[in-house]
Amino acid sequence: MSIINEALKKTEASIQKNSAKETLLPVKKPGSRPYIFYILILAAGLVLINLIFAVMHRETQPIQVSEPATASPTPDMKPQDNQALPAVTPPPPPKEQEKPEKKFILNGIFFSDNDGYALVNNRIARENDLIDGVKVERITADTVELNNEGNIITLTTNR
Repeated sequence: MSIINEALKKTEASIQKNSAKETLLPVKKPGSRPYIFYILILAAGLVLINLIFAVMHRETQPIQVSEPATASPTPDMKPQDNQALPAVTPPPPPKEQEKPEKKFILNGIFFSDNDGYALVNNRIARENDLIDGVKVERITADTVELNNEGNIITLTTNR
């Protein structure tokens, strides 16, 4: 029994010794990670550079200065010392905006079974389809007819 007793005492002593070492070892606190700090600095720098370029490349819009409206002369107003009254001219009427003419380029025509297809402005269309608001009326082997509000536009292949 004495051998078992001595073995138990040695085991207790080694456990106490190991636990004393663990308590004596300094515990490291997780340090602040410096890479997060560097990422924040980098992000702030990018925002600052973007702001600087935006200010440098900002297009200035011209300021329109309108002339002050002058009152039309009334019978009470008299020119003083040979000064003529300013003439008031009405602003010119606004010009009617013309619709820009649409341009169509026939890139090709092909047939599949009984259906004809046209490649107009790099878009595939069949009869009765719309291309840029214009209806495809008819597709033949050499021509494509478009209906633009009653005006027929005929596109031909370059053969």
